[in-house]
Amino acid sequence: MGQAARVLEEKGFTTIVLTPTPEFHYMVGIPRSVGIGYPYGRLLGDAGDSEGQRNVLMATLEALGKTDTPGSVEYLSFVWPEEPKDAKWHPPEISPIVKVRLEEIRQARKEQK
Repeated sequence: MGQAARVLEEKGFTTIVLTPTPEFHYMVGIPRSVGIGYPYGRLLGDAGDSEGQRNVLMATLEALGKTDTPGSVEYLSFVWPEEPKDAKWHPPEISPIVKVRLEEIRQARKEQK
């Protein structure tokens, strides 16, 4: 995703990436990120929740319209309806890259607030 965003930006297209770990994306050079407190695999919302998915998509596009500087990170205020540990589709372990960077991600989130 990051490489595609960078290439598109170089060609003059403005991009934005929706992610649950915007701090990591910022560290690896994603041009613009929108953070959401949703688990991987459900970044737009729960399956079948077309209204909620549309709301997330529209908020992401609104954030794109407000960010004119590459490297910016915005945060959406949506809250996932259940605890991540209770989500049955959630992977049993976090991804290796997030595991390696977990403390940095937590620290960056604290600094953003």
